[in-house]
Amino acid sequence: MAAYFIIFFSFSVAFLSAPTTSHTHGGVVLEEDICLIKVGFYQAHFTIFQPETRRHEQFCEDLPDIGESIFVLEYLHDGLEEMAVDFRIIRNTTGQGQFANLDDIRKINDLDAVTVFYQPPVTEPDIFAAIHDFKDNAEFIGIVEAVDLENNKVYTAVFPFETGFTSGDVGEIVSLIAIPILIVIWLTYFFVRKKRRKTQGSALALTLLAIVLPHNTLGATDAPIEPDQKEIRGSSQNFDVLASPRLNPIRINQIHSWDIVLSTKRGEAVSGAKFDISGGMPLHDHGLPTAPRMIQESQLGHYRVDGVKFHMRGYWELYLLVTIDDEEERVTLGFNL
Repeated sequence: MAAYFIIFFSFSVAFLSAPTTSHTHGGVVLEEDICLIKVGFYQAHFTIFQPETRRHEQFCEDLPDIGESIFVLEYLHDGLEEMAVDFRIIRNTTGQGQFANLDDIRKINDLDAVTVFYQPPVTEPDIFAAIHDFKDNAEFIGIVEAVDLENNKVYTAVFPFETGFTSGDVGEIVSLIAIPILIVIWLTYFFVRKKRRKTQGSALALTLLAIVLPHNTLGATDAPIEPDQKEIRGSSQNFDVLASPRLNPIRINQIHSWDIVLSTKRGEAVSGAKFDISGGMPLHDHGLPTAPRMIQESQLGHYRVDGVKFHMRGYWELYLLVTIDDEEERVTLGFNL
């Protein structure tokens, strides 16, 4: 009987502590592990980042922390590229919690009075991004509007969310409570059963602990963010590169230049090199929004690259394909923005 109770209890805990990213609401839905926001009949890949506290972790709606949060819409329909899109965050005063919808928003008499952030309409070719620094844990509503000026139509998406304590934390709390309870149950079961049951009980306990252990204990912790790096280093088989962005700190969606110093492994300056520049975000599987190029060699071993732009925060890599006398080597520059 005790064995059946342990099995029932473990499945209950596993259900409660399961990841909750699929429990989306409002204008955001989860389809095949991808968060989508529906603006009218248009769709965009929707992601929120909290780089200061969660690095590259992605969220659909509810945010675990306060602080700087980056909202990113990657358009999936060409129609959105031609529209003026704005973004507003308001405090959720509707009394409807996570079930608030567009009709509830329209009942608010003074929308500006409850607005905590507003980004005016902009027209972007591929991606819309907005940054807001949340100061407190509370319930909010995000409102995305896309204006079709040609047809005089407005498409709206509404998604309630909260910062701080979210439904995702419930699983972790349940796990922390459940682990010692399971250990006590297992020890009791172990000592009252016959010796021939010990192997089965041990295997069962290990399985239960594996089920309820929080997922974030299963890997190494990411390194801290270094947002304002003035110098970034990289190397290949024969070369060392020292790169310095001329825009410091780097700002989102602003084209700028980089200074590149190329040297041999012995520290000798390398002149006459040519660069092909590319890059992207390997964690998101997309490249740079621009095509940077080398524009000059200012002095021996010193080069300037122009046309660099980053459209969102996260981990980026720049790839320098260095060519000298028909010999090519690639240097990777990795950094957190």
